[in-house]
Amino acid sequence: MHSYLLTDAVHGVLRDTGRALPRRYSLRAVTGMANEAKMANKTIYTTHEVARLLHVNPRSVINWIDQNLLPCYRTPGGHRRIRREDLLVFVRKHQIPTPATLVQSKFTVLIVDNDQNITDLIRTLLLRQGSCEVASASDGIGALIEVGRIKPDLLILDLKIPGVDGIDVCRRIKSDSANRTAIICAY
Repeated sequence: MHSYLLTDAVHGVLRDTGRALPRRYSLRAVTGMANEAKMANKTIYTTHEVARLLHVNPRSVINWIDQNLLPCYRTPGGHRRIRREDLLVFVRKHQIPTPATLVQSKFTVLIVDNDQNITDLIRTLLLRQGSCEVASASDGIGALIEVGRIKPDLLILDLKIPGVDGIDVCRRIKSDSANRTAIICAY
């Protein structure tokens, strides 16, 4: 596995989580997961961040604030800021689907590689992000068991693993339509 390529891919994924990825997703979709991972640990949001979370126009958020539907405070520069608790109350009161990022604070990652040095390197990089829970497996069977047990948001998978190979692991995971795990494969 080329750790420098994998590191870039992992950083892209960690910027935005919370959205279910389509069956086939582009690098843009994976890197699009990045901001919500950072937003998962935030307690204060901008109007644009709230708009992105709720999939509405930023002007709608400003209108909600102006109509006193969504509480906010202003910074010394006059910018509106919304507290997480106020946003959750607003979303529930108005029966808007609650974004997963508002209720889940940790992004779970499963690393599958038979080389312990690579696994430790990736684990260290992810734990530095501060918003991840990291698990690992060293073979295909262990990977499938862990995917069923922890339901990771991201699977970093070496294609050359013992037992069930990486491609078979991908096929089995993606055959379950309820599984929304994003997969990064490395060779």
